[in-house]
Amino acid sequence: MLISKAETWILRLPFVRTSRDFEDAHHELVGVTLHTENGETGMGFAWVTDFGGGTAVKALLDDVLLARVVGRSAFEAKKIWHELAAITHRMGRGLNSFAIAAVDIALWDLRARLHGHSLARELGQVHDRVPAYGSGKASPLLPAEELVALSVGYVEDGFDAVKVRVGLDPVADVSRVGAVREALGDRVRIMCDANERLDLPTALWLGRRLADFDVYWLEEPVSSEDVDAHRRLADALPMPIVAGEHLCSAREFVPFVTAGALDVLQPNACMVGGITEALRVGELAAAHGLGFAPHFFTELHVHLAAALAGTSYLEYFPFLDEFVTEPLRTDGGSVLVPDRPGHGIEFRAKVWDTYRTA
Repeated sequence: MLISKAETWILRLPFVRTSRDFEDAHHELVGVTLHTENGETGMGFAWVTDFGGGTAVKALLDDVLLARVVGRSAFEAKKIWHELAAITHRMGRGLNSFAIAAVDIALWDLRARLHGHSLARELGQVHDRVPAYGSGKASPLLPAEELVALSVGYVEDGFDAVKVRVGLDPVADVSRVGAVREALGDRVRIMCDANERLDLPTALWLGRRLADFDVYWLEEPVSSEDVDAHRRLADALPMPIVAGEHLCSAREFVPFVTAGALDVLQPNACMVGGITEALRVGELAAAHGLGFAPHFFTELHVHLAAALAGTSYLEYFPFLDEFVTEPLRTDGGSVLVPDRPGHGIEFRAKVWDTYRTA
């Protein structure tokens, strides 16, 4: 089944108020839609936050990559991935990984649709549901009272784990997390995400205080590139140290793994190079007995998580709920794996009219 046409697009979608760090925060989704000669389509995407960088990714797709995809078989996802990685290798990390991710996700979506399978089944599904933690309703800008109420809401919905964002004001974070712990009791796990905002001394100071509230993990406490700082935190603090959302290849995870710097790996398929590369990260985690918890984009990552036996958690971040025709379903703190063909993400017609920028 040959690919007859490829088109690109950008959707600039606003953050929900409860997750943004500043006014007018957006995600730019840079997308690829592949068409076959018999009328089937596959859709993939990457995302670039806030800064207009989506146009650069789109240009790379339009000017370089997609000419090498049109005319190819829809079942050559891995072969095409390696070819695109080879021709963009000297670009370093970043834009090329995002562009390859959009193509790769579209190819896997198309392949699954042609087989009449969900993406999870196409990848070798082993779970029908994936344990998740409630996320996306914990902006560090929220008043403590609202943060507590939203965290309680997730528990009332059946989740036994929630994420709280920290790092803008470490001193205030201690009391904010303490308030959430008091409201949730001892049986609910609390994850804390600092979004790379801390230096090493502050991360050590904050981590020791968060340990008083039995925080389950500390996520991206320092720069995502700093292997040694993550290792020193892993050695010094009692909770697991987790990261990986800003790494752009499986190879970039290796130094963290060999240094014992991370306990849970958190790739984002839209940034790491697509489904093909995210699977390698999952296998790397499994081979070293580490946790695996893909970051953000629940609607896509539920399929990846369902195909890997060692998945620890899925981040339930309902960012796309208001933009898609069929939001994910949850039950008792788990996300149910969709059985629609492909990844099943379909944007509402009004979304294209309102948020499409190119």
